[in-house]
Amino acid sequence: MRIVRARCLAAVGALALSALSARVAGAQDTRDVVLRLHRAGDTASIRGAAVTIDHTIEAGNTDAAGIVRIPDLEDGGHIIEVVARGYQAYFDNFKSGPNIPQPIQLELLPVVAADTAKAKGQRTDLTFAGFDARRTKGQGRFFTRAQLDAASGRPLANLLETDAGAFFASGSHGESQLAMRSPARASSPCYAAVVRDGVRIYPFAGANPPDLDKIFAEQLAGIELYARPATVPTELRDAATCGALVLWTR
Repeated sequence: MRIVRARCLAAVGALALSALSARVAGAQDTRDVVLRLHRAGDTASIRGAAVTIDHTIEAGNTDAAGIVRIPDLEDGGHIIEVVARGYQAYFDNFKSGPNIPQPIQLELLPVVAADTAKAKGQRTDLTFAGFDARRTKGQGRFFTRAQLDAASGRPLANLLETDAGAFFASGSHGESQLAMRSPARASSPCYAAVVRDGVRIYPFAGANPPDLDKIFAEQLAGIELYARPATVPTELRDAATCGALVLWTR
């Protein structure tokens, strides 16, 4: 009887060891990963860039050498999101593993001066002094300076899409351009009118819808988003058949 019991215990132990070995064999390898961010076209390091991995891992900010370290990252493919002042928002994929050289080099495109220069446009009767009065009407989505301070470092496209449910069409070069959520044809988006500091910069002769990945929350004192034409202020009704975005800079 004791022999039978001993054999049973041995068999159970062998099964448990086999299951443990199988689990270990199937475990995903992990390693410390080093990323380096630099400006596209040269080797200039990008300092202070906020890095997020796989939408959930806040890796922190890059150091003076453009380096950020992610400990115990599983081998395989990952999504990286980067926000850096003076650079276009960065969304891409990278792989980590035993045969991947480190640091992994990533290039960011700078925002050129032409992107941030004050654009020509059509003057409207909208003023920042009327911001609170329009907000009280509750006909659009508004962001105050305090809210924009709290969102510092976030591109405007990310802020409006995530926090206000705004819809964006992708431009021919990957630009994030605000449009009506349900355009008649996906190939022909109905772009929202855009006003900056009382000047309508789109639609305007020769102008394209602005790339809202190149404007950051901390650059603004207030935002007014009107998703539906019926809610647009009367000062814009003739040019905002697809909604409107009103920006007030600091």
